[in-house]
Amino acid sequence: MTIWHAVVEALKKEGVERVFGFPGNPRQFIRDLDLHSDIEFVLMRHEASGAAAAYASARLTGKPAVCFASPGPGAANLVTNLLEATCGSLPVIALITGVENSQNGMGAFQELDIVSMMKPVTKWAERITDPGQTPWTMRRAFQMAVNGRPGAVVVEVPQDMGAVEYDIPEYQAGIGKLKARPDAAAIEKAAELLAQAEQPLILCGSGAVSSGAGAEVAALAKLAGAPVMTTPGGRGIIAEDEPFALGQAGIYFTEAGEKYYQESDLIISVGSRLEAFSTIWWSAWPKDAKLIQLDIDPETISLNWQPEVGLVGDASNGLADLIEALAGRMAADKAQARLDRIAGIKSAYLAKVAQEAAESGTPLSPAYVLAAVNRVFGKNTILVSENGATDLWSYYWPYYQVLSEGCTVPMAEQTAMGLGVVGAIGAKLARPEQKVICVTGDGAFQMGMLELPTAAGLKTGVTWVVLNNGRLGWPQWHQVLGDLPQVGTNFTVNPDLVALAEAQGCVGLRVEKPEEVEPALAKALEANQQGKPVVLDFHTEAHKYSEHFVRVHTGRKPAK
Repeated sequence: MTIWHAVVEALKKEGVERVFGFPGNPRQFIRDLDLHSDIEFVLMRHEASGAAAAYASARLTGKPAVCFASPGPGAANLVTNLLEATCGSLPVIALITGVENSQNGMGAFQELDIVSMMKPVTKWAERITDPGQTPWTMRRAFQMAVNGRPGAVVVEVPQDMGAVEYDIPEYQAGIGKLKARPDAAAIEKAAELLAQAEQPLILCGSGAVSSGAGAEVAALAKLAGAPVMTTPGGRGIIAEDEPFALGQAGIYFTEAGEKYYQESDLIISVGSRLEAFSTIWWSAWPKDAKLIQLDIDPETISLNWQPEVGLVGDASNGLADLIEALAGRMAADKAQARLDRIAGIKSAYLAKVAQEAAESGTPLSPAYVLAAVNRVFGKNTILVSENGATDLWSYYWPYYQVLSEGCTVPMAEQTAMGLGVVGAIGAKLARPEQKVICVTGDGAFQMGMLELPTAAGLKTGVTWVVLNNGRLGWPQWHQVLGDLPQVGTNFTVNPDLVALAEAQGCVGLRVEKPEEVEPALAKALEANQQGKPVVLDFHTEAHKYSEHFVRVHTGRKPAK
Protein backbone atom coordinates (compact mmCIF):
# COMPACT_ATOMS: atom_id res chain seq x y z
CA MET A 1 0.00 0.00 0.00
CA THR A 2 1.00 3.67 -0.23
CA ILE A 3 2.09 5.59 2.86
CA TRP A 4 -1.11 7.62 2.63
CA HIS A 5 -3.17 4.42 2.47
CA ALA A 6 -1.38 3.31 5.64
CA VAL A 7 -2.20 6.65 7.24
CA VAL A 8 -5.86 6.16 6.33
CA GLU A 9 -5.82 2.70 7.92
CA ALA A 10 -4.48 4.30 11.09
CA LEU A 11 -7.22 6.93 11.10
CA LYS A 12 -9.87 4.24 10.69
CA LYS A 13 -8.58 2.12 13.55
CA GLU A 14 -8.26 5.16 15.81
CA GLY A 15 -11.92 6.02 15.22
CA VAL A 16 -11.49 9.24 13.24
CA GLU A 17 -14.76 10.30 11.58
CA ARG A 18 -13.68 13.35 9.56
CA VAL A 19 -10.65 15.29 8.38
CA PHE A 20 -10.71 19.07 7.89
CA GLY A 21 -8.48 20.54 5.22
CA PHE A 22 -7.59 22.12 1.92
CA PRO A 23 -5.79 19.87 -0.58
CA GLY A 24 -3.06 20.96 -2.96
CA ASN A 25 -2.48 17.73 -4.89
CA PRO A 26 -5.56 15.49 -4.38
CA ARG A 27 -3.47 12.42 -5.24
CA GLN A 28 -1.78 13.01 -1.90
CA PHE A 29 -3.98 11.56 0.87
CA ILE A 30 -7.40 12.62 -0.52
CA ARG A 31 -7.47 9.78 -3.07
CA ASP A 32 -6.58 7.13 -0.49
CA LEU A 33 -9.03 8.57 2.01
CA ASP A 34 -11.81 8.28 -0.56
CA LEU A 35 -10.82 4.84 -1.88
CA HIS A 36 -10.18 3.10 1.43
CA SER A 37 -12.47 4.65 4.05
CA ASP A 38 -15.81 6.20 4.91
CA ILE A 39 -14.03 9.07 6.68
CA GLU A 40 -15.46 12.42 5.61
CA PHE A 41 -13.11 14.99 4.12
CA VAL A 42 -14.44 18.44 5.03
CA LEU A 43 -13.22 20.96 2.46
CA MET A 44 -12.42 24.32 4.07
CA ARG A 45 -11.60 27.58 2.28
CA HIS A 46 -8.21 27.94 3.97
CA GLU A 47 -5.70 25.64 5.64
CA ALA A 48 -5.86 27.59 8.90
CA SER A 49 -9.59 26.94 8.99
CA GLY A 50 -9.00 23.20 9.00
CA ALA A 51 -6.95 23.49 12.18
CA ALA A 52 -9.59 25.79 13.73
CA ALA A 53 -12.40 23.33 13.06
CA ALA A 54 -10.26 20.48 14.41
CA TYR A 55 -9.53 22.55 17.52
CA ALA A 56 -13.24 22.89 18.31
CA SER A 57 -13.94 19.24 17.56
CA ALA A 58 -11.12 18.08 19.83
CA ARG A 59 -12.40 20.28 22.66
CA LEU A 60 -15.94 18.90 22.48
CA THR A 61 -15.16 15.22 21.89
CA GLY A 62 -11.95 14.88 23.92
CA LYS A 63 -10.61 12.80 21.03
CA PRO A 64 -7.87 13.61 18.51
CA ALA A 65 -9.18 15.68 15.61
CA VAL A 66 -7.37 15.71 12.27
CA CYS A 67 -6.59 18.41 9.73
CA PHE A 68 -4.66 18.29 6.45
CA ALA A 69 -2.55 20.71 4.40
CA SER A 70 -0.23 20.76 1.40
CA PRO A 71 3.48 21.76 1.43
CA GLY A 72 5.03 25.20 1.91
CA PRO A 73 2.39 27.90 2.47
CA GLY A 74 -0.25 25.28 3.21
CA ALA A 75 1.79 23.99 6.12
CA ALA A 76 2.72 27.50 7.25
CA ASN A 77 -0.95 28.46 7.37
CA LEU A 78 -1.53 25.83 10.09
CA VAL A 79 0.98 27.29 12.53
CA THR A 80 -1.20 29.79 14.41
CA ASN A 81 -4.06 27.44 15.16
CA LEU A 82 -1.80 24.49 16.00
CA LEU A 83 -0.08 26.82 18.46
CA GLU A 84 -3.50 27.62 19.95
CA ALA A 85 -4.30 23.90 20.21
CA THR A 86 -1.07 23.20 22.06
CA CYS A 87 -1.62 26.15 24.41
CA GLY A 88 -5.20 24.98 24.94
CA SER A 89 -4.11 21.38 25.61
CA LEU A 90 -6.21 20.00 22.75
CA PRO A 91 -5.29 16.87 20.73
CA VAL A 92 -5.10 18.04 17.12
CA ILE A 93 -3.19 15.97 14.55
CA ALA A 94 -2.01 17.75 11.39
CA LEU A 95 -1.16 15.65 8.34
CA ILE A 96 1.00 17.50 5.82
CA THR A 97 2.41 16.69 2.42
CA GLY A 98 6.10 17.61 2.39
CA VAL A 99 8.63 18.34 -0.31
CA GLU A 100 10.08 15.37 -2.25
CA ASN A 101 12.83 13.43 -0.50
CA SER A 102 14.75 13.30 -3.77
CA GLN A 103 14.84 17.12 -3.99
CA ASN A 104 15.03 18.07 -0.32
CA GLY A 105 17.54 20.88 0.19
CA MET A 106 17.87 21.56 -3.55
CA GLY A 107 15.42 24.45 -3.86
CA ALA A 108 12.40 22.29 -4.61
CA PHE A 109 9.01 23.84 -5.27
CA GLN A 110 7.42 24.93 -1.94
CA GLU A 111 10.45 23.66 -0.03
CA LEU A 112 10.15 24.18 3.73
CA ASP A 113 11.60 22.53 6.80
CA ILE A 114 8.17 21.73 8.21
CA VAL A 115 9.39 19.78 11.24
CA SER A 116 11.68 22.59 12.42
CA MET A 117 8.90 25.14 11.92
CA MET A 118 6.35 23.05 13.82
CA LYS A 119 8.44 21.92 16.79
CA PRO A 120 8.01 25.15 18.82
CA VAL A 121 4.20 25.12 18.44
CA THR A 122 3.42 21.42 18.86
CA LYS A 123 4.15 18.54 21.22
CA TRP A 124 5.77 16.46 18.48
CA ALA A 125 6.53 16.75 14.77
CA GLU A 126 7.88 13.94 12.58
CA ARG A 127 8.68 13.43 8.89
CA ILE A 128 8.21 9.90 7.57
CA THR A 129 11.24 8.85 5.53
CA ASP A 130 10.98 5.07 6.03
CA PRO A 131 7.62 3.67 4.82
CA GLY A 132 7.85 0.78 7.30
CA GLN A 133 7.81 3.31 10.15
CA THR A 134 4.43 4.72 9.11
CA PRO A 135 2.33 2.66 11.59
CA TRP A 136 4.71 3.50 14.45
CA THR A 137 4.64 7.20 13.53
CA MET A 138 0.85 7.35 13.43
CA ARG A 139 0.45 5.39 16.65
CA ARG A 140 2.96 7.69 18.32
CA ALA A 141 1.08 10.73 17.01
CA PHE A 142 -2.19 9.59 18.57
CA GLN A 143 -0.53 8.67 21.86
CA MET A 144 1.36 11.95 22.09
CA ALA A 145 -1.71 14.02 21.26
CA VAL A 146 -3.84 12.73 24.14
CA ASN A 147 -1.42 11.75 26.90
CA GLY A 148 0.22 13.88 29.55
CA ARG A 149 -0.78 17.43 28.77
CA PRO A 150 -2.60 17.05 25.42
CA GLY A 151 -1.59 19.12 22.42
CA ALA A 152 -1.03 19.30 18.68
CA VAL A 153 1.23 16.95 16.70
CA VAL A 154 2.36 16.97 13.07
CA VAL A 155 3.09 14.12 10.64
CA GLU A 156 4.74 15.00 7.32
CA VAL A 157 4.78 12.66 4.31
CA PRO A 158 7.24 13.45 1.45
CA GLN A 159 5.39 14.04 -1.80
CA ASP A 160 7.41 11.60 -3.90
CA MET A 161 6.90 8.78 -1.38
CA GLY A 162 3.20 9.39 -0.75
CA ALA A 163 1.91 7.84 -3.98
CA VAL A 164 4.34 4.87 -4.24
CA GLU A 165 3.36 1.40 -3.02
CA TYR A 166 5.43 -0.23 -0.28
CA ASP A 167 5.27 -3.26 1.97
CA ILE A 168 3.96 -1.60 5.14
CA PRO A 169 3.07 -3.49 8.35
CA GLU A 170 -0.56 -3.63 9.46
CA TYR A 171 -1.62 -0.86 11.81
CA GLN A 172 -2.34 -1.65 15.43
CA ALA A 173 -4.25 1.03 17.34
CA GLY A 174 -2.60 2.71 20.31
CA ILE A 175 -3.67 2.15 23.91
CA GLY A 176 -5.41 5.51 24.19
CA LYS A 177 -5.45 7.96 27.05
CA LEU A 178 -3.67 6.89 30.23
CA LYS A 179 -4.95 8.13 33.59
CA ALA A 180 -2.50 8.39 36.47
CA ARG A 181 -3.29 8.89 40.18
CA PRO A 182 -1.59 11.31 42.58
CA ASP A 183 0.61 10.06 45.41
CA ALA A 184 -1.49 8.75 48.32
CA ALA A 185 0.50 10.62 50.98
CA ALA A 186 0.03 13.89 49.08
CA ILE A 187 -3.71 13.22 48.88
CA GLU A 188 -3.84 12.78 52.67
CA LYS A 189 -2.00 16.05 53.20
CA ALA A 190 -4.34 17.85 50.79
CA ALA A 191 -7.41 16.44 52.54
CA GLU A 192 -6.13 17.64 55.92
CA LEU A 193 -5.53 21.15 54.53
CA LEU A 194 -9.01 21.21 53.04
CA ALA A 195 -10.63 20.02 56.26
CA GLN A 196 -8.95 22.85 58.18
CA ALA A 197 -9.82 25.60 55.67
CA GLU A 198 -12.48 28.16 56.55
CA GLN A 199 -13.20 29.44 53.04
CA PRO A 200 -11.91 27.04 50.36
CA LEU A 201 -12.44 27.63 46.63
CA ILE A 202 -12.07 25.30 43.64
CA LEU A 203 -10.50 26.80 40.49
CA CYS A 204 -10.78 24.64 37.36
CA GLY A 205 -8.75 24.91 34.16
CA SER A 206 -8.87 23.04 30.87
CA GLY A 207 -7.31 19.95 32.42
CA ALA A 208 -10.48 19.40 34.44
CA VAL A 209 -12.52 19.47 31.23
CA SER A 210 -10.08 17.21 29.35
CA SER A 211 -10.38 14.68 32.15
CA GLY A 212 -14.18 14.79 32.17
CA ALA A 213 -14.07 15.61 35.87
CA GLY A 214 -17.37 17.48 36.11
CA ALA A 215 -19.03 15.02 38.47
CA GLU A 216 -16.00 14.96 40.79
CA VAL A 217 -15.74 18.76 40.82
CA ALA A 218 -19.40 19.07 41.79
CA ALA A 219 -19.07 16.36 44.44
CA LEU A 220 -16.04 18.01 46.04
CA ALA A 221 -17.77 21.41 45.99
CA LYS A 222 -20.75 19.99 47.88
CA LEU A 223 -18.65 17.97 50.32
CA ALA A 224 -16.33 20.86 51.20
CA GLY A 225 -18.83 23.69 50.86
CA ALA A 226 -16.65 25.38 48.25
CA PRO A 227 -17.63 27.46 45.22
CA VAL A 228 -16.36 26.56 41.77
CA MET A 229 -14.66 29.16 39.61
CA THR A 230 -12.90 28.57 36.32
CA THR A 231 -10.42 29.90 33.82
CA PRO A 232 -11.79 30.22 30.26
CA GLY A 233 -10.36 26.75 29.57
CA GLY A 234 -12.20 25.27 32.55
CA ARG A 235 -15.51 26.89 31.74
CA GLY A 236 -18.26 24.34 31.26
CA ILE A 237 -16.85 21.89 33.82
CA ILE A 238 -20.21 22.43 35.55
CA ALA A 239 -23.33 24.32 34.47
CA GLU A 240 -23.10 27.92 35.64
CA ASP A 241 -26.61 27.93 37.05
CA GLU A 242 -25.45 25.54 39.77
CA PRO A 243 -25.83 27.35 43.13
CA PHE A 244 -22.10 27.01 43.90
CA ALA A 245 -20.82 28.31 40.52
CA LEU A 246 -19.28 31.81 40.80
CA GLY A 247 -17.96 32.45 37.30
CA GLN A 248 -14.43 32.93 36.05
CA ALA A 249 -11.22 34.20 37.64
CA GLY A 250 -8.50 36.70 36.84
CA ILE A 251 -9.27 39.33 34.22
CA TYR A 252 -12.70 37.66 33.94
CA PHE A 253 -13.80 38.21 37.56
CA THR A 254 -17.17 39.70 38.30
CA GLU A 255 -18.02 41.26 41.64
CA ALA A 256 -19.41 38.26 43.53
CA GLY A 257 -16.69 35.84 42.45
CA GLU A 258 -13.82 38.26 42.98
CA LYS A 259 -14.87 39.13 46.54
CA TYR A 260 -15.24 35.48 47.57
CA TYR A 261 -11.95 34.57 45.88
CA GLN A 262 -10.00 37.35 47.60
CA GLU A 263 -11.32 36.28 51.01
CA SER A 264 -10.51 32.58 50.49
CA ASP A 265 -7.86 30.88 52.60
CA LEU A 266 -7.35 27.85 50.34
CA ILE A 267 -7.43 27.48 46.54
CA ILE A 268 -7.70 24.01 45.00
CA SER A 269 -6.41 24.45 41.43
CA VAL A 270 -7.50 21.66 39.08
CA GLY A 271 -5.84 21.36 35.67
CA SER A 272 -4.60 24.94 35.29
CA ARG A 273 -1.19 26.53 34.77
CA LEU A 274 -2.53 29.65 36.49
CA GLU A 275 -1.32 31.76 33.60
CA ALA A 276 -1.39 35.54 33.17
CA PHE A 277 -5.00 36.40 32.22
CA SER A 278 -6.40 33.91 34.73
CA THR A 279 -4.47 35.57 37.55
CA ILE A 280 -4.33 39.21 36.33
CA TRP A 281 -0.66 38.95 35.46
CA TRP A 282 0.02 36.91 38.62
CA SER A 283 -1.10 39.78 40.86
CA ALA A 284 -4.43 38.33 41.97
CA TRP A 285 -3.79 35.92 44.80
CA PRO A 286 -5.80 35.92 48.03
CA LYS A 287 -3.76 37.26 50.94
CA ASP A 288 -2.32 34.36 52.96
CA ALA A 289 -4.25 31.73 50.95
CA LYS A 290 -2.72 28.28 50.63
CA LEU A 291 -2.65 26.31 47.37
CA ILE A 292 -3.37 22.70 46.45
CA GLN A 293 -2.42 22.20 42.81
CA LEU A 294 -3.63 19.15 40.86
CA ASP A 295 -2.37 18.65 37.31
CA ILE A 296 -1.53 15.83 34.89
CA ASP A 297 1.72 17.60 33.96
CA PRO A 298 4.40 17.68 36.68
CA GLU A 299 6.06 20.64 34.95
CA THR A 300 2.94 22.71 35.67
CA ILE A 301 3.27 22.27 39.42
CA SER A 302 4.93 25.40 40.91
CA LEU A 303 5.06 27.06 37.48
CA ASN A 304 3.72 30.30 38.93
CA TRP A 305 2.96 29.76 42.62
CA GLN A 306 4.47 27.35 45.10
CA PRO A 307 1.72 25.02 46.38
CA GLU A 308 1.54 23.58 49.85
CA VAL A 309 0.62 20.30 48.14
CA GLY A 310 1.30 19.26 44.54
CA LEU A 311 -0.84 16.44 43.15
CA VAL A 312 0.36 14.95 39.87
CA GLY A 313 -2.32 12.93 38.12
CA ASP A 314 -5.51 12.90 36.11
CA ALA A 315 -8.06 15.40 37.43
CA SER A 316 -10.97 12.98 37.81
CA ASN A 317 -8.81 10.37 39.56
CA GLY A 318 -7.16 12.95 41.79
CA LEU A 319 -10.44 14.52 42.83
CA ALA A 320 -12.04 11.12 43.47
CA ASP A 321 -9.15 10.25 45.80
CA LEU A 322 -9.38 13.63 47.53
CA ILE A 323 -13.13 13.21 48.05
CA GLU A 324 -12.60 9.80 49.61
CA ALA A 325 -9.87 11.13 51.91
CA LEU A 326 -11.94 14.16 52.93
CA ALA A 327 -15.20 12.29 53.60
CA GLY A 328 -14.36 11.38 57.19
CA ARG A 329 -12.91 14.76 58.03
CA MET A 330 -15.63 17.16 56.85
CA ALA A 331 -18.67 18.12 58.93
CA ALA A 332 -21.81 18.15 56.78
CA ASP A 333 -23.42 21.07 58.63
CA LYS A 334 -20.31 23.22 58.18
CA ALA A 335 -20.23 22.50 54.45
CA GLN A 336 -23.95 23.21 54.09
CA ALA A 337 -23.63 26.54 55.88
CA ARG A 338 -20.94 27.55 53.38
CA LEU A 339 -23.05 26.45 50.44
CA ASP A 340 -26.03 28.44 51.74
CA ARG A 341 -23.85 31.54 52.03
CA ILE A 342 -22.48 31.06 48.49
CA ALA A 343 -26.01 30.63 47.12
CA GLY A 344 -27.10 33.84 48.85
CA ILE A 345 -24.18 35.81 47.45
CA LYS A 346 -24.90 34.44 44.00
CA SER A 347 -28.64 35.12 44.15
CA ALA A 348 -28.10 38.75 45.13
CA TYR A 349 -25.57 39.30 42.38
CA LEU A 350 -27.75 37.64 39.75
CA ALA A 351 -30.53 40.06 40.62
CA LYS A 352 -28.18 43.03 40.25
CA VAL A 353 -26.90 41.88 36.85
CA ALA A 354 -30.40 41.05 35.63
CA GLN A 355 -31.43 44.64 36.30
CA GLU A 356 -28.37 45.99 34.47
CA ALA A 357 -28.82 43.64 31.50
CA ALA A 358 -32.50 44.56 31.15
CA GLU A 359 -31.65 48.09 30.04
CA SER A 360 -30.46 49.18 26.61
CA GLY A 361 -30.66 52.11 24.32
CA THR A 362 -29.29 52.61 20.83
CA PRO A 363 -26.56 51.55 20.04
CA LEU A 364 -27.27 48.29 21.82
CA SER A 365 -25.75 47.25 25.13
CA PRO A 366 -23.78 43.97 24.76
CA ALA A 367 -25.09 42.88 28.18
CA TYR A 368 -28.66 43.29 26.93
CA VAL A 369 -27.94 41.21 23.82
CA LEU A 370 -26.27 38.37 25.72
CA ALA A 371 -29.03 38.13 28.32
CA ALA A 372 -31.46 37.70 25.43
CA VAL A 373 -29.23 35.02 23.86
CA ASN A 374 -29.41 33.06 27.13
CA ARG A 375 -33.20 33.35 27.26
CA VAL A 376 -33.82 32.35 23.65
CA PHE A 377 -31.19 29.63 23.14
CA GLY A 378 -31.27 28.31 26.74
CA LYS A 379 -29.76 25.02 27.83
CA ASN A 380 -27.91 22.61 25.57
CA THR A 381 -26.20 25.49 23.76
CA ILE A 382 -22.48 25.43 22.99
CA LEU A 383 -20.75 28.79 23.37
CA VAL A 384 -17.79 29.20 21.01
CA SER A 385 -15.75 32.17 22.23
CA GLU A 386 -13.79 34.74 20.29
CA ASN A 387 -11.25 37.33 21.35
CA GLY A 388 -11.98 41.04 21.61
CA ALA A 389 -13.06 43.65 24.13
CA THR A 390 -16.75 43.67 23.17
CA ASP A 391 -17.26 39.93 22.82
CA LEU A 392 -15.48 39.52 26.15
CA TRP A 393 -18.88 40.30 27.66
CA SER A 394 -19.72 36.65 26.97
CA TYR A 395 -16.86 35.63 29.31
CA TYR A 396 -18.25 37.66 32.19
CA TRP A 397 -20.62 35.42 34.11
CA PRO A 398 -23.52 35.92 34.59
CA TYR A 399 -24.03 38.30 31.65
CA TYR A 400 -23.87 35.07 29.68
CA GLN A 401 -24.31 31.78 31.55
CA VAL A 402 -23.17 28.40 30.26
CA LEU A 403 -26.28 26.46 31.20
CA SER A 404 -25.15 22.91 30.35
CA GLU A 405 -21.99 21.05 31.32
CA GLY A 406 -19.34 20.71 28.63
CA CYS A 407 -20.83 23.35 26.34
CA THR A 408 -17.92 25.70 25.66
CA VAL A 409 -15.16 26.06 23.09
CA PRO A 410 -12.88 28.72 24.59
CA MET A 411 -9.90 30.59 23.25
CA ALA A 412 -6.57 29.40 24.63
CA GLU A 413 -3.98 31.90 25.84
CA GLN A 414 -2.89 32.87 22.32
CA THR A 415 -6.45 34.13 21.60
CA ALA A 416 -6.06 33.76 17.84
CA MET A 417 -8.78 35.97 16.36
CA GLY A 418 -11.04 34.21 13.87
CA LEU A 419 -10.43 30.74 15.31
CA GLY A 420 -13.76 30.73 17.15
CA VAL A 421 -15.69 32.02 14.13
CA VAL A 422 -14.47 29.04 12.10
CA GLY A 423 -14.41 26.69 15.08
CA ALA A 424 -18.17 27.02 15.41
CA ILE A 425 -18.49 24.90 12.26
CA GLY A 426 -16.32 22.16 13.76
CA ALA A 427 -18.34 22.38 16.98
CA LYS A 428 -21.63 21.78 15.19
CA LEU A 429 -20.21 18.84 13.24
CA ALA A 430 -18.85 17.34 16.47
CA ARG A 431 -22.18 17.70 18.31
CA PRO A 432 -24.96 18.10 15.74
CA GLU A 433 -27.66 17.52 18.36
CA GLN A 434 -26.75 20.70 20.27
CA LYS A 435 -27.23 24.38 19.48
CA VAL A 436 -24.08 26.35 18.67
CA ILE A 437 -23.49 30.07 18.98
CA CYS A 438 -20.30 32.04 18.46
CA VAL A 439 -20.08 35.44 20.18
CA THR A 440 -17.65 37.64 18.25
CA GLY A 441 -16.78 41.22 17.55
CA ASP A 442 -16.77 42.55 14.00
CA GLY A 443 -12.96 42.52 13.92
CA ALA A 444 -12.63 38.83 14.76
CA PHE A 445 -15.60 37.95 12.56
CA GLN A 446 -13.86 39.39 9.52
CA MET A 447 -10.91 37.08 10.17
CA GLY A 448 -13.10 33.98 9.86
CA MET A 449 -16.02 34.96 7.64
CA LEU A 450 -14.44 33.31 4.59
CA GLU A 451 -15.92 30.03 5.87
CA LEU A 452 -19.57 31.12 5.71
CA PRO A 453 -20.12 29.17 2.45
CA THR A 454 -18.53 26.13 4.10
CA ALA A 455 -21.12 26.32 6.88
CA ALA A 456 -23.94 26.78 4.36
CA GLY A 457 -22.80 23.87 2.20
CA LEU A 458 -22.54 21.56 5.20
CA LYS A 459 -25.95 22.72 6.50
CA THR A 460 -24.42 23.51 9.88
CA GLY A 461 -27.04 25.40 11.87
CA VAL A 462 -24.74 27.84 13.67
CA THR A 463 -25.49 31.39 14.80
CA TRP A 464 -22.77 34.04 14.87
CA VAL A 465 -23.68 36.77 17.36
CA VAL A 466 -21.63 39.67 15.99
CA LEU A 467 -21.28 42.55 18.47
CA ASN A 468 -20.46 45.18 15.88
CA ASN A 469 -18.97 48.48 17.03
CA GLY A 470 -17.12 49.29 13.80
CA ARG A 471 -13.62 49.24 15.28
CA LEU A 472 -10.90 47.19 16.94
CA GLY A 473 -12.25 47.92 20.39
CA TRP A 474 -9.51 46.64 22.69
CA PRO A 475 -6.54 48.31 20.94
CA GLN A 476 -8.54 51.50 20.52
CA TRP A 477 -9.55 51.56 24.18
CA HIS A 478 -5.87 51.58 25.13
CA GLN A 479 -5.57 54.64 22.91
CA VAL A 480 -8.56 56.23 24.65
CA LEU A 481 -7.18 55.47 28.11
CA GLY A 482 -3.78 56.88 27.19
CA ASP A 483 -5.24 59.93 25.43
CA LEU A 484 -3.48 58.74 22.27
CA PRO A 485 -4.48 59.31 18.63
CA GLN A 486 -6.92 56.67 17.35
CA VAL A 487 -4.66 55.48 14.55
CA GLY A 488 -5.10 52.05 12.94
CA THR A 489 -8.09 50.97 15.05
CA ASN A 490 -11.15 52.32 13.17
CA PHE A 491 -12.64 50.50 10.19
CA THR A 492 -13.21 53.26 7.66
CA VAL A 493 -15.24 50.80 5.57
CA ASN A 494 -16.99 47.90 7.27
CA PRO A 495 -18.65 45.19 5.15
CA ASP A 496 -22.41 44.83 5.01
CA LEU A 497 -22.54 41.64 7.08
CA VAL A 498 -26.16 40.91 6.18
CA ALA A 499 -25.52 41.13 2.44
CA LEU A 500 -22.33 39.15 2.89
CA ALA A 501 -24.16 36.37 4.75
CA GLU A 502 -26.96 36.16 2.20
CA ALA A 503 -24.50 36.11 -0.71
CA GLN A 504 -22.80 33.06 0.81
CA GLY A 505 -25.88 30.97 1.48
CA CYS A 506 -26.50 32.01 5.09
CA VAL A 507 -29.26 34.00 6.75
CA GLY A 508 -28.30 37.55 7.71
CA LEU A 509 -30.15 39.91 10.06
CA ARG A 510 -29.20 43.46 11.11
CA VAL A 511 -30.33 44.39 14.63
CA GLU A 512 -30.16 47.99 15.82
CA LYS A 513 -33.00 48.46 18.34
CA PRO A 514 -33.62 46.72 21.69
CA GLU A 515 -37.10 45.53 20.68
CA GLU A 516 -35.58 43.76 17.65
CA VAL A 517 -33.12 41.63 19.65
CA GLU A 518 -35.28 38.72 20.86
CA PRO A 519 -37.26 38.36 17.60
CA ALA A 520 -33.99 38.19 15.65
CA LEU A 521 -32.61 35.52 17.99
CA ALA A 522 -35.84 33.51 17.68
CA LYS A 523 -35.58 33.65 13.87
CA ALA A 524 -31.95 32.53 14.08
CA LEU A 525 -32.82 29.56 16.27
CA GLU A 526 -35.59 28.53 13.89
CA ALA A 527 -33.25 28.79 10.91
CA ASN A 528 -30.56 26.79 12.73
CA GLN A 529 -33.04 24.01 13.37
CA GLN A 530 -33.52 23.82 9.58
CA GLY A 531 -29.75 23.55 9.02
CA LYS A 532 -29.25 27.19 8.01
CA PRO A 533 -26.31 29.19 9.41
CA VAL A 534 -27.17 32.69 10.62
CA VAL A 535 -25.20 35.92 11.00
CA LEU A 536 -26.77 38.36 13.48
CA ASP A 537 -25.26 41.84 13.09
CA PHE A 538 -25.92 43.61 16.43
CA HIS A 539 -24.86 47.27 16.33
CA THR A 540 -23.43 47.84 19.79
CA GLU A 541 -22.14 50.70 21.87
CA ALA A 542 -18.42 51.37 21.60
CA HIS A 543 -16.20 51.06 24.68
CA LYS A 544 -18.90 49.79 27.00
CA TYR A 545 -17.27 47.07 29.08
CA SER A 546 -17.77 45.02 32.22
CA GLU A 547 -16.89 46.92 35.39
CA HIS A 548 -14.05 44.51 36.24
CA PHE A 549 -12.59 44.80 32.74
CA VAL A 550 -12.58 48.57 33.21
CA ARG A 551 -11.03 48.30 36.68
CA VAL A 552 -8.19 46.06 35.48
CA HIS A 553 -7.32 48.27 32.53
CA THR A 554 -7.60 51.64 34.19
CA GLY A 555 -5.04 50.41 36.69
CA ARG A 556 -2.65 49.66 33.81
CA LYS A 557 -2.83 52.78 31.61
CA PRO A 558 -0.34 52.83 28.73
CA ALA A 559 2.17 55.67 28.78
CA LYS A 560 1.57 58.60 26.43
